[in-house]
Amino acid sequence: MSDKNDNDKNLPDPDDASLSQDELEDRAQGDESIDPSQTAEDGIEASEDCDDSGDHDPFLDEGHHEDDYMSDYEAELEAEAAARREAGMSFLEHLEEFRWTVGRSVLAFFLGLIIVAIFIQDIAEWLKYPILTAYGSVELVKQNLITYRPMGVISVFFQIALLGGFTLSMPFVLYFLAAFVAPGLTEKERKVLRPSCFAAFLLFLTGVAFAFFIILPLTLAFSVRLNQFFGFDLLWAASDYYSMVVWFSLATGAFFQFPLLIVILVYLQVLPVSKLKAIRKGVFVGLMIFSALMSPGGDFISLPITTGFMYGLYELAIWVGGRIEKKKREEALAEMEE
Repeated sequence: MSDKNDNDKNLPDPDDASLSQDELEDRAQGDESIDPSQTAEDGIEASEDCDDSGDHDPFLDEGHHEDDYMSDYEAELEAEAAARREAGMSFLEHLEEFRWTVGRSVLAFFLGLIIVAIFIQDIAEWLKYPILTAYGSVELVKQNLITYRPMGVISVFFQIALLGGFTLSMPFVLYFLAAFVAPGLTEKERKVLRPSCFAAFLLFLTGVAFAFFIILPLTLAFSVRLNQFFGFDLLWAASDYYSMVVWFSLATGAFFQFPLLIVILVYLQVLPVSKLKAIRKGVFVGLMIFSALMSPGGDFISLPITTGFMYGLYELAIWVGGRIEKKKREEALAEMEE
């Protein structure tokens, strides 16, 4: 208390009468010259000097950066979830889409079947081409192609309608299946999907045409000539003949898909071309056995033709697969250079 009193004594009292008027005015001017804004600026500069000197809590900065990182990470997760909700489909939605795909495919098949049923008589006459080629005479075909069951013609009708409906609807079925799987593929895979569907349809038609115009006429001609050699009359049940034509043509068209399957496996890098080249001999023997089992008559005329044609498709698949592998290597080298 004594120190405070001593200091107070040392300070000049403005009310002191001993001070002159000039001294009082000078003191008042000195107090007014102090600028409050300047004082605030000095305080800010002092605080910045303290910050620069490192007199702050590093844990506060670390916590601040961690909060920013977590908020950015959570925002990124939320954005990804929103994108999945926008682009993705639930299991039930996929199931519903698959149901519509199957429904459209069945509808396309029945529409094809109806179209074939309208022109069933003309199609039935056209399907006589293999046996007509074998006999060489329309009259002989009429004499030897018979039906000995009252309802045998019903079987003929349904088998012709089946072949025609399946063939006419196949492009649409492939299109519907491609549209179903396309959303789950990348842009590059979608570009491959379209030519694959076209190739599948083209190979199917090639197989059907190969069976109908080449294998069946040769097989039936061999059978007719062999029976004539022994002096037998060969009578054909209409249901058996059309069943053989329909199912053998469909089976051949389906089997002609194997080159496309090989190319797809090469594209997916599941089966290398070097492996395909290494098993050529085994594939040739397997195709020969399969052709013998698949040929209706099992004759020695259609067997080498079927085997040779299918092995040619196998070599074609190797050639296409080799080009695919070469293109993939070039793309990989280009990416490495970039």
